[in-house]
Amino acid sequence: MNKHTNYKRIDLAVVLLANLMNIIIVVIFLLRSMGIQRLQVVGWVWAAFILVLSAVVVVNVRAKRAWWAVVLPFLLAVFLIVEVALDYIAKYDFRSTILLGPYLLLYYVSIMGMIGYSFLTEKKYGFITLVTYFLSQFAAFYSYLKVGHG
Repeated sequence: MNKHTNYKRIDLAVVLLANLMNIIIVVIFLLRSMGIQRLQVVGWVWAAFILVLSAVVVVNVRAKRAWWAVVLPFLLAVFLIVEVALDYIAKYDFRSTILLGPYLLLYYVSIMGMIGYSFLTEKKYGFITLVTYFLSQFAAFYSYLKVGHG
């Protein structure tokens, strides 16, 4: 791959994935506010996202793209690995432990990274990702008001 290769499809896949993740989080919090706990299928979706993000990281590393094209999807992949490992494999209630702080830090850093990646891809994609991010935050707040978060 040379420096003139068009990586727009890869970047669009990352932007799409980031927005899809935000929308899934909206659905999770809205379901939670209705008394429905997180669906097991989300673990499989997150696992699929890990595979896509890992492929993106490898392609971007091999292509010697800018640091942000490697680091930002890598951070989200790490977050999703932690999420799948703790929530879906170990089934560990880490949210009521000291691990919650580092977990939330990793979540927000990775999500902010995806917003940045989206803006670096194209300004309009950045704004779309920002909107879906705020929707996820409003859904989390609504869920908190309805049922709390332990």
